[in-house]
Amino acid sequence: MEAMMALAAGPNPEELQKLFMGTGFLASAFVVGAAGIVSLLGILYMTMVVAPNATQRLSGALRERNILSFFAGIPVVGFFGITGAITHRSPALSALNGVAFGVVLILAFAAAAEDIGRRLYWACGKEGSRASHLASGWVVFAFGACFPVIGWFVILPWVSLSGMGSVLVGLLPARKTAEPVKDIDFDEK
Repeated sequence: MEAMMALAAGPNPEELQKLFMGTGFLASAFVVGAAGIVSLLGILYMTMVVAPNATQRLSGALRERNILSFFAGIPVVGFFGITGAITHRSPALSALNGVAFGVVLILAFAAAAEDIGRRLYWACGKEGSRASHLASGWVVFAFGACFPVIGWFVILPWVSLSGMGSVLVGLLPARKTAEPVKDIDFDEK
């Protein structure tokens, strides 16, 4: 009889809140997981199919001039911020600015992921394919960016700004390297 009275009185607000919060957690976990998978596939697709030479050039620029790439990323982000502020009243221009920012960001993350993966493989004393560099670099970057303080305020901004700056630095001509030093041959004659 008491169970019938509880049903007649309506649902328990605390139970509804728990149900709502649990459903929200599942939905947000699904969205974050799907976004991670889609971004990894997008970066792999961008690097391997759409713009392989561009991402390789950007990765090389990031590898050779990483401090310059970081500081060059600040005006790139500022440019998209200013264009976003200017075009915020026009939905079409704002969407175009968002798409351009997304493409540059995917190129930047692809270059950064390839650089991180290459350095990771180099630290382990191994070679690897470009796809393995990208995948391992993206996993390390994504995992590092998940940590609350260090990931959000150090790793994510550093990699994002460095990658965005590599887009600008990649347009500059490559550094001239000095000729390799030849060993002196001490042949006894």
